[in-house]
Amino acid sequence: MSDYTLVTPWRWETYGAGPQFTPYSRLAGKPITGGTFSGTINPFITDIPRGYSLLVTGTTVEEIQTPNQDDLAAASYYFLGGHEYVVSQAQATVLINAGYSAYLTVIP
Repeated sequence: MSDYTLVTPWRWETYGAGPQFTPYSRLAGKPITGGTFSGTINPFITDIPRGYSLLVTGTTVEEIQTPNQDDLAAASYYFLGGHEYVVSQAQATVLINAGYSAYLTVIP
């Protein structure tokens, strides 16, 4: 049995330049006031990659963007977004069964 490398999921997300994150500020791929697809883009909006954490409880995997300490404490184990991990065959099996096989690579 081999170990696997897990790279946690991520997505491009658009944020306004304001001080607080809001999940409703998602604008990627849509035209915005003051910008065009081929011209200048509004300088107050930018796309950034945002990591998603995987929280595993038994055989259930929950994908969550901003886990808090209680979420992490309640999980059997977790993989924080934006990181690469070496996972065991047993952990990989749980992730594969939950639909996350695309994020795993067998270590030869």
